Amino acid sequence: MGKLLIFFIKFGFPLLLITDFSSMIFRSELLLNISRILRSGILLLFIIENVRSYSIVKKFYFSKYLLFVAVVLFGYVFTDRNIIEGFWMYFRFLFWVLGINVLFVLAYRGEFHFKNYLKVIKVVSFFAFVFTLYYLLSGYIKEDYNVAAYLILSLYPLILYSSNSFSKNILFVIICMLSVFITIKRGAVIAFSVSTIVYYIGSIYHKFSMKKIFLGVLVMSVFSFSAIYLIEAQEDRLDNRLSAEQFDVDNDKAGSGRVGMYKSIFQAWKNSDSFIYGFGNQADSYRKRGRRTHAHSDIFGFLYNFGFIGIVLLVLLYRKVILFHIKIRKMINGNPFIVISFFVILFLVNLYSGLFYITETIYLFSLLPYLQIDIMKSKTINKNEFI
Repeated sequence: MGKLLIFFIKFGFPLLLITDFSSMIFRSELLLNISRILRSGILLLFIIENVRSYSIVKKFYFSKYLLFVAVVLFGYVFTDRNIIEGFWMYFRFLFWVLGINVLFVLAYRGEFHFKNYLKVIKVVSFFAFVFTLYYLLSGYIKEDYNVAAYLILSLYPLILYSSNSFSKNILFVIICMLSVFITIKRGAVIAFSVSTIVYYIGSIYHKFSMKKIFLGVLVMSVFSFSAIYLIEAQEDRLDNRLSAEQFDVDNDKAGSGRVGMYKSIFQAWKNSDSFIYGFGNQADSYRKRGRRTHAHSDIFGFLYNFGFIGIVLLVLLYRKVILFHIKIRKMINGNPFIVISFFVILFLVNLYSGLFYITETIYLFSLLPYLQIDIMKSKTINKNEFI
């Protein structure tokens, strides 16, 4: 079973990216269905392995919390107006939750180490970069400017972790940067930039050295000049996306209308009788008659759909991540601020986009099991300390 899972992770994950983007480029329903079948097959393997190896799964620091959330959201599926669609969305969530448990199991058993998984991450990031360049050079980016920005953002903490304070794998750090900056996707650019700055400052704070300062300044300079060049080179695509009005929280049209939408969602929740339990699964997408559009925010989506319960679930996750950082910061050999960098991406994307119902979220959260395994390998750390 372990070898089969490793095979699908090594070859299935890159294939998912290729089929996803190829189906959009060629408008191919066949390629899209191949992607769906492959995801369904991998999910089935994840479910089986979680059941078979639960004695190991429960040693993962985040497993019990995520499985609890999975149970709660499963109950909410039956409040969806379209239960079939509700289950389809739920399975997307289940994919990454069970997937990171499986990665922990494979690493715990010594079958699939971080260096093996990192090869997969590098392949995926490279293909994502290639597709981003294709979108840019072909002009297709004007139709879908998002491209792989948020996918790269999910991969980025793993790349940062492997960079050892920008002293290794710098090529892939730059590949990630270019893939995000080319899209001029505001949310992705902000999360990427802030997480990088946090990681850099954290690396200096954790273990000061002039080498770290020099490498950091070099990387930041490359980032800055590249961002300026890419923005100026695509001036025809900017429109009002980077204008001051788009960042004015008092302007309802700011953030492509997100500010106004978030205000209306909050008011609808605050003034309703569904304060505690929310309006039901995917209810945020039915707010406007004749038009299906989600909240473009996990935080406001959870607030509207699951009420106060949804916000509690998110707060518990953030608390869990912070406690994890506190727990490992004196144990980890590298930069423990990678967890804060991860948290920055998690919170910001939760705030103005969405992660929980996207299967690629497995890449973002897979940092956590490998961090825990790295620490548990230490001779001074008891393997049961995280339980």
